[in-house]
Amino acid sequence: MPPRSGRRGPAGRTASAGTDFRAVEPAPLILLKGSEDYVAARALDRVKAGLKAQHAALEYTRLDVSAATAGELATLASPSLFGEPRLILAEDLAEMNETFLEDALRFLEEPADPEVTLVLRHSGGNRGKKLLDAVSSQGVVVDCSPVKSDGDKLDFVRQEFRDQARSIHPEAARALVAAAGSTLSDLGSAASQLMRDVPTDITAEHVEKYFGGRVEASAFKVADAAFAGRGEAALRLYRHAVATGVSPVAVTAALAMKARQVAALVDHRGAQGELAKTLKMAPWQLKQASETARRWSPRAAADAVEAVAQADAEVKGVSRTPEYAVEKAIGAISGKIHG
Repeated sequence: MPPRSGRRGPAGRTASAGTDFRAVEPAPLILLKGSEDYVAARALDRVKAGLKAQHAALEYTRLDVSAATAGELATLASPSLFGEPRLILAEDLAEMNETFLEDALRFLEEPADPEVTLVLRHSGGNRGKKLLDAVSSQGVVVDCSPVKSDGDKLDFVRQEFRDQARSIHPEAARALVAAAGSTLSDLGSAASQLMRDVPTDITAEHVEKYFGGRVEASAFKVADAAFAGRGEAALRLYRHAVATGVSPVAVTAALAMKARQVAALVDHRGAQGELAKTLKMAPWQLKQASETARRWSPRAAADAVEAVAQADAEVKGVSRTPEYAVEKAIGAISGKIHG
């Protein structure tokens, strides 16, 4: 564990920008920067565990920066009677009041107490830029950037397994993202469950066993089946999805994405690298969509786009039976495929 003494400020600690949440260690000053709450929580848990390993009687305080009073931060950071280490979490700097801003800037200029760890959470916005700049230059910055694309989620899954010296097959990783990738919290929990319950390498069969229902009920599985010409399967998956809480709007969104991909690829003759960037698709997604598009004609792809647009309008208010509107679109799409 790194030393925890010295002064704060440019002459003290060196900055550490973009530290991975899996590798962060206790330090006098830590900034959790980014809007991904799950990553920030994991980083905080790691810091807390590291401090407790040093001293079981860790004193942990959450400071409401929107209602902080003058001198509150200094009081919390002052030496305790028995010298217990203190961990102070200042949450949501975007909501901090002027009192906390002034106290925090003053706190950074004081000698660092080796028994105090101050963690600041900044999820976005420009509030308190002077404080953010000071913390970024003096402390450890943990990257809590949002993870949204399937490619980023795949990287997250791979790293979760790599971090535990475990292995997951590529197809299994993709299936896990499809099954549990709605939030990073769900994805992290699913990965942990597989590592806990399966002692061997994780295969697609393992993912299907544990999360198959969630995979099959997803809106994207409905879209995949429809555009593959498997109309009956698509309708069955759609009805199950709706029964388990998936909204018709989510299904039309998935159908629309698939329709755009097929329409862009059905008659494409140029380099696929640029097209992947335009469509915001990972290479494996582009390959999968290209295989689907080969069975479509340009006219059929245009008709599918029109059918999805009609269904989208109906589920958003035009029709009194939105569920049927999506079923009609699924039938129209699956009936257009050839070859």
